Amino acid sequence: MKKVFVVILLLAICSFPGAQEIPGSDVIRQLKSFSPLGEIYARNLGMIDRNGNGVIDKDAGEGYEEFIEKYGNADVGFFINGVIFGAGNDRLEENEIVNHYHVHIRFKPDFAAETGVIDSEVKAFIHANALPLVWLDDEQGTVMDAVNSVLGEGWHEGEVTENEAVIMFTRAMRGMRISGRRGDPSRTGYHTLPEMVERRAAYCFEAALFGVWFFSELGINSVFVSEFLHNTLLHAVIRLTGSGRIVDFFNAAAPYRIPAARWSIENHVQSIGHFFLTGGLRLRNANQDNYTHLFEKAVIYNKYDIETIATLIHTYNRLERFPEMIPLGEFLLENINIENIMNTNRHGQAQTKNNLLSVLLFLIKGYSLENNREGFNTIELILEQYFRGNSDANAYLNYYRL
Repeated sequence: MKKVFVVILLLAICSFPGAQEIPGSDVIRQLKSFSPLGEIYARNLGMIDRNGNGVIDKDAGEGYEEFIEKYGNADVGFFINGVIFGAGNDRLEENEIVNHYHVHIRFKPDFAAETGVIDSEVKAFIHANALPLVWLDDEQGTVMDAVNSVLGEGWHEGEVTENEAVIMFTRAMRGMRISGRRGDPSRTGYHTLPEMVERRAAYCFEAALFGVWFFSELGINSVFVSEFLHNTLLHAVIRLTGSGRIVDFFNAAAPYRIPAARWSIENHVQSIGHFFLTGGLRLRNANQDNYTHLFEKAVIYNKYDIETIATLIHTYNRLERFPEMIPLGEFLLENINIENIMNTNRHGQAQTKNNLLSVLLFLIKGYSLENNREGFNTIELILEQYFRGNSDANAYLNYYRL
């Protein structure tokens, strides 16, 4: 199954009127704090972001040390933009906390209280705020009813082994007649879980997120993981956290023999960001309006992702909201590792690098329009170091040079 990462295409250089102050969307303030869902995880695991910088800092009385002592070391980084970011930096980023919860805490007997509270609050928040149900059932029980029709009521009430659970999962998917979706998610958008069972079709990542729901109902913890099979094909599957077993309903990864270590977590909160991103791209590709707010929501729930931020910056540029491009780009550059991103040869990385280039060029434009020579010079140095000789970089530098 195919999940396409869209490369932001550079706009032709043209002149624009002076930058206008347009009321902001408050995205930057939210980027520099935990997402609403991330805050639920942090708070119920004994942490609080006292200085409001969007992470849990060591030696700051925010609960970093207490968390690690009780739950284990979560400061191991997280996969984003083709590389591991944030490992051993004396900060717990939101993704590290959410990942650690779903791998090492959820459903463990010693942490039953935390599991109950966090899962309950996350579910309640998502339903109350009409967030996309990418790994949850709706309040009418559409998904549960569909599975009950295949497995019978009460299928989730007894204890089962992992092997039994996987057999039940496969039986449920086949019994509901879920077939693979074809096409480009940026033109079709996501299905929520209720939509997936009603329409009987799923991309690989939708099937994987259904698996997260299914195994959760059985008290078996799992995570959504992905990997590029080749440069243009990203595949998603389920990993059972207890054994590390990979569950791939469509069996698409089998011919590629992907080592277990290469599968990377895209956690539950990030999946909401992906939903908003693909929904916005679908509207934009259909020449419809009102997609900007979806990109803004996508950034809040997946704030370190280059593609997501590049998409929003591109949109602000089209709307001539130039002052808002700069803080977005600056936030990204402060929170990624450009050296590692540019030096990795992971499949699909060319798209990430092109999106990074787009961010840098829009920053060149923004700094020029604001007559910010220091900012312009900083980006020029980055372009010289990593994109020397690139024709788009040279054209932007020459056209917007102060």
